[in-house]
Amino acid sequence: MKRSIIPVMRRAKCIGLCGVGFLFLLHTGCVNKLEDIHALHAPFTNVESADSVRILYSQGGKVRAEILAPYLKHFQTDTPRVIMYGGVVAHFFDDSLRVQSTLTAGEGVLYEENNRITVENHVVVMNVQGERLECDSLYWDPRRQLFVAPGQVKITTASQLIYGKGLEASADFTTYKVLEVENSQIMVNKSELPGP
Repeated sequence: MKRSIIPVMRRAKCIGLCGVGFLFLLHTGCVNKLEDIHALHAPFTNVESADSVRILYSQGGKVRAEILAPYLKHFQTDTPRVIMYGGVVAHFFDDSLRVQSTLTAGEGVLYEENNRITVENHVVVMNVQGERLECDSLYWDPRRQLFVAPGQVKITTASQLIYGKGLEASADFTTYKVLEVENSQIMVNKSELPGP
């Protein structure tokens, strides 16, 4: 009878130790971070991504712009948007598909609900006249069909250097208006100055 009791006691110890180990694992495995819990209750987000992106923008059956970006993410959320990373280049065309201006920026966002496009991080625009616009951010106002720069701007032309705040420009950047000119310099060749 002693032989049959010893194995039963060993089994009881083993079951007891396994049970304690299982409870320990269960206890340590159920520790959740607060952000993980919130993520479970967040709305489902569908994200599409693409590399080496080329987007053609047309209006009235004519291609008006070409946008190039090395990387893109399309977020389908309450505010659907497309974010372009790693640098954005946009070429704006006339009716004959000749480039009228070129825009470069660090990144861009297209908000699908209202077709508003915002570009940021060292925005530079060059038009066919050789005029150069530099600003931190620029957005497309689809209602007024204008590009708007709300902050500081710098415009360099063959004969002027203009600093200001706020800018409105046509879609091809061939016409623009600085809202608050802060400083302007006219550059003249020495040969154009009157002699002594």
